[in-house]
Amino acid sequence: MIRKAFMITLLSVLVMYLAWNFYSTAIKYDPLASAGSVQKDERAFGLTALPKYVKAWSKDIHAKNLFSPSRTYLEPRPFPQVTVPFIPPPQRPQLVLKGIVLDTFGDFTGLIEVNQARAVPMRKGDKVEDVELIDISSRQVVLKWNAERIILSLDKTRTINNPGMPK
Repeated sequence: MIRKAFMITLLSVLVMYLAWNFYSTAIKYDPLASAGSVQKDERAFGLTALPKYVKAWSKDIHAKNLFSPSRTYLEPRPFPQVTVPFIPPPQRPQLVLKGIVLDTFGDFTGLIEVNQARAVPMRKGDKVEDVELIDISSRQVVLKWNAERIILSLDKTRTINNPGMPK
């Protein structure tokens, strides 16, 4: 019980101190009081004379004629035109997917014809004439040429049934 009374008394004293401090520093504050004391100090030392009037217009402004109405905008000199020869972008190679086979190791191998040359067997990661095989599945091949991804598929290819074979 004594602890409780002590704590309540301590907190009430703290609140009263904070209220008095707030009143004296914030509510009763007079910002012009300090300006009056400076003027009183100047009068006490005899500094009542104001400084001499000095023109704000300096010699630099007169010398450079900064605000003259005769000043105009000077256009900058044109830069010489540098002609860069036109370099055509590289042409995309003609790619044809001839087929996809399963090799003896169980990996898919794509037969890809590049620029109407003989079909080259390619596995995942192989590169021929800046064309890299990224991914291959049973019906589709994904190639990368420069930064372009090219997808070749066998879905459009039709197979012909052999009439000589029994159904």
